[in-house]
Amino acid sequence: MRESPAAAASAVLYDGRSAEMLVAFADGATGALHTLQFEDAVAGVDKAPLLLHADWDRVAPPGASLVLPEGGQQMARLSEYWIMWRDGDRLFGQSAQQSEPLSSPLVEEEWIIDRPVMAGRDQLHVYSWRAGRLIRHRFGPQVTIEAVMDMPAQPARSACAPLPGDADGTVFLGFVESSEEGIAATAMYVRAGKVMQLRGEPEGRYRLMGRHRMGVHVGRKTRPALAMMTVDAAGFYALLEARFDFAKKECVWKRTKLETVPPGSLASAAVFYYKTQDSPEPFLLAVDAAGHLVSPRRRTVHTLRTDVGAGYGYPVLTTTANRYEATGAGMEIALARL
Repeated sequence: MRESPAAAASAVLYDGRSAEMLVAFADGATGALHTLQFEDAVAGVDKAPLLLHADWDRVAPPGASLVLPEGGQQMARLSEYWIMWRDGDRLFGQSAQQSEPLSSPLVEEEWIIDRPVMAGRDQLHVYSWRAGRLIRHRFGPQVTIEAVMDMPAQPARSACAPLPGDADGTVFLGFVESSEEGIAATAMYVRAGKVMQLRGEPEGRYRLMGRHRMGVHVGRKTRPALAMMTVDAAGFYALLEARFDFAKKECVWKRTKLETVPPGSLASAAVFYYKTQDSPEPFLLAVDAAGHLVSPRRRTVHTLRTDVGAGYGYPVLTTTANRYEATGAGMEIALARL
């Protein structure tokens, strides 16, 4: 099986109870945009059944990087849906109801925060860091660019997620800074022009692994959380999780040492959460030096696939009970259970 190419994008719509899985791709010859919707598989089924193939009857430029936004509502509750792509110094948003895409300019070294979020009033919100400032690109009937807040420096890792079941466009944004004091995690809820922020005390015993994707979980009944791959002074790996309690104004760190993973043996890693409302559980995937996809735990390392290569991009989707990997290309894309 092949990993989905860079021209494909995946996302989950999660309302706090169930998840819907979407994969978008552009035809390699024409740039025509397509969306595939999958159903969560029942026990004993290795692949998620395909529910719907939607032809957008629109095109993206050849080689554009596609992005699918996430939402805190199910598809049936949304009156508008968006697909995005980046082409050069422009960010494009195409809605299902508009005949032409909207575009927003990007400045040099502007960093888009993964992932865009479908907000209230049929809008799409894309957050980015621009020269130490948090920026919101708001796509709707037209595009507006707003400065949300200033930062002394651009964070080392960032992640965005919708609040499940919220219809007012509330967005959770988590980011991590790395300094001589250690790793400091910050959580924010952003709604329109209001920002509620909580910054935790630094964890000084670890530093961030160079090439890894941070995980994020946000629910209506649980503390929001960030999970990241780190290394200690001796080079040993550890999975760190920061859970935020806004009522107590505190950030609690949880550490899981990966005792059986030799220092320097991983080429890249990514952290994901099972999308459960009340008991979110982080899990780790990594590519080792031999190019194999592995699942490291505290005392074991399980090989999931061999020879995925150093450029593996972690096309992984999670639901309330399952984990999936997008494989194939075009209409042959499938979601195989990990």
